[in-house]
Amino acid sequence: MRNFTNEDLALCNDRPEEYCRNWELDAGPDTVAFRSAMRKVVGGVTVITTLHEDRPWGMTVSAFTPVCMDPPTLLVCVNRDTVTANCITKLQRFAVNVLSQDQLAISQFCSRPREDKFVEEFVVPRCEHPDRIHMPVLQNSLITFDCSATATLVVNSHLVVMGRVTSVLAPTAKKPLLYGEGQYMHGVELQMAVA
Repeated sequence: MRNFTNEDLALCNDRPEEYCRNWELDAGPDTVAFRSAMRKVVGGVTVITTLHEDRPWGMTVSAFTPVCMDPPTLLVCVNRDTVTANCITKLQRFAVNVLSQDQLAISQFCSRPREDKFVEEFVVPRCEHPDRIHMPVLQNSLITFDCSATATLVVNSHLVVMGRVTSVLAPTAKKPLLYGEGQYMHGVELQMAVA
């Protein structure tokens, strides 16, 4: 990557049609513009699972990222006014289920605002996964990270949660479920041309 120079600026002024772009989005810190920009980000779909009233509960989230490898730590963001945020705060435990293409229905079910999201019918029975797993594991997930909350921070409308990964489950390889541009997607494998 190189820096934009005065020569680049001169070219842009001399031949704007060749060197300058017409931006689809050009805004300051506007909420609508930010939301529109974030819709362009394509990423994996995740459902956070926890327990509510001693029953498996799930919520689809878009804000999930690894933080560090040692110790294994990740970060999730959930709306602070949700059942999920309350459960994470109370229990200090949660799981992140990275969804496969087989799980479109659970993603849609867990993304419904202000509705119950009990997920018993989508959960692997406790007797079928290791005892060290504390939170619900969704059937057919690409990966499940069982986590212990180590830090939380309220940032405006959201609860930011740092989670220490206590267990990882990954079944036989599956294809990831993706989301971007306001729709579900699937990936295609790209092979790099060898020179």
